Amino acid sequence: MSGPAESPLLLVGWDFRQTPVELRERLAFTPERVREALAAMKQEGLLAEGVIVSTCNRSEVYGLGGPALEGQDAIAAVTDFIARFHGLPTPEVEATGYRHSGADAVRHLLRVSAGLESLALGEDQILGQVREAFRIASSAGGTKSVLHRLFQKAVETGKRVRSETGLSSRPISIPGVAIELAQKIYEDLSPRHFLILGAGETSGIFYDLLVARGAKNIEVVNRTLEKAEALCSRGGRAVPWEQLESRLAKADIVVSATSSTAPVITREAAKAALHQRRGQPLFFLDLGIPRNVDPRVGDLDNAFLYAVDDLQEIAERNRQERQKEIGPALAILEEELEEFLAWFGALAVVPTITSLRQRFEAVREAEFDKEIEKMAHLPEGDREKIRRIAASMVRSLLKGPTEALKDEPDAARRLDRAEAARHLFGLDRVKKD
Repeated sequence: MSGPAESPLLLVGWDFRQTPVELRERLAFTPERVREALAAMKQEGLLAEGVIVSTCNRSEVYGLGGPALEGQDAIAAVTDFIARFHGLPTPEVEATGYRHSGADAVRHLLRVSAGLESLALGEDQILGQVREAFRIASSAGGTKSVLHRLFQKAVETGKRVRSETGLSSRPISIPGVAIELAQKIYEDLSPRHFLILGAGETSGIFYDLLVARGAKNIEVVNRTLEKAEALCSRGGRAVPWEQLESRLAKADIVVSATSSTAPVITREAAKAALHQRRGQPLFFLDLGIPRNVDPRVGDLDNAFLYAVDDLQEIAERNRQERQKEIGPALAILEEELEEFLAWFGALAVVPTITSLRQRFEAVREAEFDKEIEKMAHLPEGDREKIRRIAASMVRSLLKGPTEALKDEPDAARRLDRAEAARHLFGLDRVKKD
């Protein structure tokens, strides 16, 4: 089922699976460029509604065909626009990516929102990115009834998959596995002391995870103090590199992710720190490649060392567990897809007019049946005449709304009117009842 034939849904997109990174970079949109593109497509009559989802791994245009696409290949026209907008040759853009319409376009968006199309299966970040794309498009006037409902459904579906399955419950990134391990070691992270070595991307991800989980005692050691200070913008303390060994004894967990080619924590430094801790354990999470912590540290009493290889093994087991959740996630997607398509299909003019007439006729019959006993003194012919007058009144009342629905030339506005009629007269509610 593809929904109303008057204005089909469409999707053109490019992602990490099918499009080289060099081309994806050129097809990316900033928020401002999203607004420009949506306005231009609307101005050219290509899209009546549109939303652009642009992340580091994908650029996707979801739309409802505009009046200029009547009788044309809508997907080819939108693809050509995207190529022109980015100053790229259309054949190069057409040669990669994917194109969907109708139910396939809806299903793809639900898969994206659920994390099933992500590089890291089940990742959470994409749900926020879909929500943000919807917000930007809505603020730019890019969404009306159809895409508003579709993206609400996508966000709801993404939330439901995450709450009802284990697709996102087990971390599969090295920082994510490391933080999970820290929480297994110390259930409550808030009173524990963390010492982070390095201020690069991996350290930044781990720092963000710590803050999100309530850790309050964080120190960051880096050779460039300014970078450590920048990382501690939301809490924590930057420490000069020269104080590294003196800070080891204060830490409960040491997280190392530097670019050093030699260990920055020696066996001797770890042994001295453990001596000062007087039997309290010290955990090392070595996220560096090459190793940042001397492997012999793991042989010391009360020292517990986990290197990247150890964390990779956990991450791989988690990936396998996530794979088992694909089936339940897909079942949820199909339920949500069916519900959206039922609503979308009902927006077509003919079903809406039929439902509207049935609703008015049901009210007329119900009211007539309630009053019929009061008309018992009238001849049957008179009562039938009153029935016909009531039926004629209903037809007269529906004439204007029916013509407004049927005669509206703009497909998107026609769908908006159909949705308004279904909402005002409770047509979907009546159907469910």
